[in-house]
Amino acid sequence: MLPRAKKSYGQNWLVDETVIQKIIAAAEIRPGEHVLEVGPGTGILTQALLNAGARVTAIEADQYLIVSLKERFGNKIELIHGDVLHSYFLLPNSNFQLVANIPYNITSDLLKKFLTTEPKPSRMVLMVQREVADRITALPPNMSLLTVVCQLYADCFKIANVPAGAFRPIPKVDSAIVRLDLLPPFLHATRYTLQPEPIISLAKSGFSSRRKQLHHNLAAHLHLPTEAIKTALMSLGLDPKIRAEGLTVSNWIALTHILRPVE
Repeated sequence: MLPRAKKSYGQNWLVDETVIQKIIAAAEIRPGEHVLEVGPGTGILTQALLNAGARVTAIEADQYLIVSLKERFGNKIELIHGDVLHSYFLLPNSNFQLVANIPYNITSDLLKKFLTTEPKPSRMVLMVQREVADRITALPPNMSLLTVVCQLYADCFKIANVPAGAFRPIPKVDSAIVRLDLLPPFLHATRYTLQPEPIISLAKSGFSSRRKQLHHNLAAHLHLPTEAIKTALMSLGLDPKIRAEGLTVSNWIALTHILRPVE
């Protein structure tokens, strides 16, 4: 029998073994590889990770579930009771993956934490809302600030859509499995000649008012004439009337190169 799911923890239990196997396949776990799992819940994914040969560190915020997880796994996993976002843990070194069916109410904060702060995982395979998965992996003209942030730090893929019926209790939204392969520092430096922060800062300005054309948003935040912004856009072969959702990550990088000296 499944434990009662608590809304305060954003709990919905994944019960579909086929979906579990898709998560495991996407992770491409090597025997002995360290995997961090956030929100192990009933332990169904935890067991699959162990079966795949992973060394598992699991962080669970719900004290009630800690008891049953300890009974089930004993010393087979390292089990931590706490909140992954607001507590300090001795996390694995850089050679670890984050594989989890995460509580959806912490998705944005969790992505920010593990994309931007050390130690970073080499890969994240996560269950998220389908809408969020589509935003993470979007292309123009459907880009968002979340898209830019994720695609700056990682190569992003949607592995599979997951129907609501794969969970108990059945949620009101569909889900999807996403995989984010984080760019190592040396590869990031090779691919991008700028650090992510100024690019993200410019993108935040660009997405500040989705209804407005990009040149209006950037002119207001950078205190530049709109004509100067239009000229920069046209130099990149872009329509001067384009909106932020129409730019690729490469466009944002190039635009930051042009406008950064006057930020």
